[in-house]
Amino acid sequence: MSSVGLDVSRADGPAKIRGAAQYAADVELPGMLFVKALRSTYPHAKILRVDASKAEKLPGVVTVLTRNDLKGKNAFFGPVVKDQPVLAIDRVRYVGEVIAAVAAEARDIAEEALDLIEVDRIKAQSFPAKSGFRLQDQGNVLSRYHVDDGDVAVGFSESDEIFEDVYTSPKIQHAHIEPHATVAYWEPSGKLVLYTSTQTPSSIRTQLAELLGLPQSMVRVIVPFVGGGYGAKTHPRLEPLAALVARKAHRPVQWVLTREEVFLTAHCQAAVVKIKTGVKRDGTIVARQVEAVYDIGAYALTSTNTGRNGGEVSGGPYRIKHQDLTTYCVYTNTPPTGPYRGFGVPQVCWAYESQMDDIARRLGIDPLELRLKNLVREGDPFVTGHNLVSVGISDCARRAAEVIGWQGGAEQAARPLSGKVRGKGMAVMIKTTMTPSNSSALVRLNADGSAVLLTSSVEIGQGTLTSL
Repeated sequence: MSSVGLDVSRADGPAKIRGAAQYAADVELPGMLFVKALRSTYPHAKILRVDASKAEKLPGVVTVLTRNDLKGKNAFFGPVVKDQPVLAIDRVRYVGEVIAAVAAEARDIAEEALDLIEVDRIKAQSFPAKSGFRLQDQGNVLSRYHVDDGDVAVGFSESDEIFEDVYTSPKIQHAHIEPHATVAYWEPSGKLVLYTSTQTPSSIRTQLAELLGLPQSMVRVIVPFVGGGYGAKTHPRLEPLAALVARKAHRPVQWVLTREEVFLTAHCQAAVVKIKTGVKRDGTIVARQVEAVYDIGAYALTSTNTGRNGGEVSGGPYRIKHQDLTTYCVYTNTPPTGPYRGFGVPQVCWAYESQMDDIARRLGIDPLELRLKNLVREGDPFVTGHNLVSVGISDCARRAAEVIGWQGGAEQAARPLSGKVRGKGMAVMIKTTMTPSNSSALVRLNADGSAVLLTSSVEIGQGTLTSL
C-alpha cells in the first residue's frame, strides 16, 4: 500500500502540456486520403437514385463509396440490434445521415466532389406520431422494460395525497473538445488497422470483425489520446465507413468530423417521464408509478440496455412498498443517440427528484427531511428483488446538507432577497453498476527486471495511464 495517497505527476502531463500528445486527427500516413461525407437534408426520404460518376471524374478524387458498394451482412452493424447501415441504402432516416463518402487527395477536393453527386429522393412519412402520452401504436417502439413490486392500485388507495407530473429532458450533445476522428488502412495480409478516437476499442474491434466477416485477430484498433468522450465515443460512429472506404481506395484514409457533423452524429436520449406518487400526509411514500419514454433516434445502438438501466431505478433510491415502473425506447427521425454520463439514469433522476421537491413544497415539508424519511437503508429489498448492501446515502445527504449550510426549505424561502441570490438544492440518486462485467490485463516481465503492462483501458483525461 506504499503508493496509496502519494501525490504523483500525471504520466500524460508533459506530452499534453508541450502540445506533443497525438490524437487521431494528428495521425499522418504515406499516401493518406481525406474523407468527406454527403449527408441527407431530409429527416425521412426514400432514395431513388445515387449517381457518383461526375464526382469520381473530378481530379484528385480517388473513390466514392455509395450504397452500390454495400452487400448483404456487410451493410449493417450495431452492438445489440444490427439495424444501422454503414451509409443510407434504400432511405434516409434523419437529417445528417450519410448517403455517400468521397476519398480524395485533399479535403477541399473531397468537399467539391460532394456537390457533383446526384441523389434523387422522395419524401416519406416519418415514424408515426403518438396520440397523447400513452403509446397505443407499437410501430416505432424498439423495446419495453417493466418491473414492479407490490400493488400500486392498493398503494394509491391507501395514500392521503396523490401527485401526478410529467417531466421532460432534451437531447444533449456531449460537446467533447476533440471531434470524432478515424484513420483506417488495410495491410497486404488483409488485416484492418484503425487509429480512432474511441472509449471502447474492444467493442469496436468486435463489431467491425462481424461487419466485415473477419476474425478479430485480423482487426487491430489503436487508440491515441482521446480528447473527451462522455459516452459519445462508446459505439462505432466513423469506423465502419472509414474501413470500407479504405478497402475500396486501397489507400489509408482519414475522416475527421467538423463540429457541425459532431452534432449530427451522437446525442444522449431525450426523455418524457410521467410519474405518479402516492404519499401519506407526513411525507411517507406509499406508491409510485412511472412511465418513461426514451427518444433513441433513428437506430438502436444500445438503447435497449438504456431502457432497462434507467427503468429499474426510475422509482428512485426510496423505500416504496408499491411500485410499477415501465420504460419505452422509441425510434424517431433524428440522429442516433447513446450513453451520456449515466446511460439513461439522469433522465429519470431528473423526474423523480424534481417531483420530490414539488411534493415537499405542496406538503410544506423540508425537501431534505422528505428524502431522509424515505431513503433506502441497509438490507432493504429493491424493486428488482435484490437486497441493498453498503447503503450510506442518508449519512451522505446529511453531510452534504451540513457542508452547504442547508437551513430548511421554509426557512430559506423566507430569507429576504437583496442583491445577489444564492440557490441551494438537494438531490439524491441511485444508479446501477451494470455488473457482471469483465476486464483483463497482462503483465510481462522483461529480462532486465522491467515490466510491460498490456491493457485496453483508454486515457480520456481521467488519469488511467497514471494509475496503471
